[in-house]
Amino acid sequence: MNSLVRPVVAAMLASAALVAAVPAAAQKPAAAPAQKPLKLSKPVMVILAEVQKLQAAGDFAGSLPKLAEALAVPAPNADDVFATLQLRLNAAIKVSDNALIEDSLGRLLATGRVLPEDQPKYLRNIGAFAMQRKDYAAATSAFEKLTALDPNNPEHQVSLAELYYAQKQGSKAVEMLAKAVATSRAAGQTPPENWFRRRLAIAYDGKLAAEIQPAALALVAAFPNAVNWRDAIIITRDGFPAMDDQTTLDFLRLQAATGSLTGERDYVEYADTALGKGYPGEAQLALNEGIKRNMLSATKPIVVELKKTADAKVLTDKPALATYEKEAKGNPKLLLATGDAFYGYGDFAKAAALYKQAVGGATADQATVNLRLGAALARAGDNAGAEAALAAVKGGAREALAQYWLAYLKTPKA
Repeated sequence: MNSLVRPVVAAMLASAALVAAVPAAAQKPAAAPAQKPLKLSKPVMVILAEVQKLQAAGDFAGSLPKLAEALAVPAPNADDVFATLQLRLNAAIKVSDNALIEDSLGRLLATGRVLPEDQPKYLRNIGAFAMQRKDYAAATSAFEKLTALDPNNPEHQVSLAELYYAQKQGSKAVEMLAKAVATSRAAGQTPPENWFRRRLAIAYDGKLAAEIQPAALALVAAFPNAVNWRDAIIITRDGFPAMDDQTTLDFLRLQAATGSLTGERDYVEYADTALGKGYPGEAQLALNEGIKRNMLSATKPIVVELKKTADAKVLTDKPALATYEKEAKGNPKLLLATGDAFYGYGDFAKAAALYKQAVGGATADQATVNLRLGAALARAGDNAGAEAALAAVKGGAREALAQYWLAYLKTPKA
């Protein structure tokens, strides 16, 4: 009987994927693993013998009615059903009948006779066919079973995440993408950047407030390039629409530190904000860098005007720094402002020293003091001191910014 019924097909024909993250099913049938001998009832054995002759002659379409007849035999045993479905699956593949392939795969799995190593292939293809006909619920069910059966395959998890997203289940999609990253890392692999960006995009587009910053932090921690830093910072900034100039300055300083100021808009806003708060040195540095990087045109009227103003104010502001420092002693609010002035000129060590004196002062906002202390120490190279200061930042946008500065501390510096 073994020679009559040969186990067939582990991987089926590919179907169109819902998204690029969902891999197409394999087209080449896998080699059949060894199965225990099948014990068929006589009526089914007779029919399947005819089926085998038809298929051996290449008449797979002609074998299908006979296979339907075998499945209709009263009270078939489990081996009858399994053997018949295997041959039916083989015929369905040969005639490219996707609906019959999918039905056969599902019914074969239901017999409980499919070998464990082949079950993921069956489920993957069932999911692929369901996606082809846009039955996302059925596809999701198949991929949920697949990820449970093969939990160490992050590609399955990414596919499932996209299925959740297609059904407007953003939180589950974000969670599954995070799981895919963890699974990949556990296997000693490097998850691709697009998984992190996709996670952030889904969280942001879905307005999943609790998911946005964790996704953004994961992105810049894994791939701390200028594009990712800017996206993460801007997305977070958008989450705090009622923002004063001081908070805006904190966001722009983080962009400057991470090299993610991009284009005229960023540099002009930075220079204009710094000038507005009384830090011409910081505005001058921003403008000079923008021009050097060809992000700003030195002849454009707005740039000419800003630079003229910054350059003129620096002439009187910079020489007065020592006086500002003396006048600020014992006054937390003035210490903070004077620290900002030194920070703007790139003297991060001096800025940090002044910020430290403002820590605990009742007249200075402590979230601002600790954030700027952490930023100055980070830029001065004192990572341990920066980490301690940033850990003390609590509340609102500055606490969110502190988390990014902590991520910045862990990224390689040029």
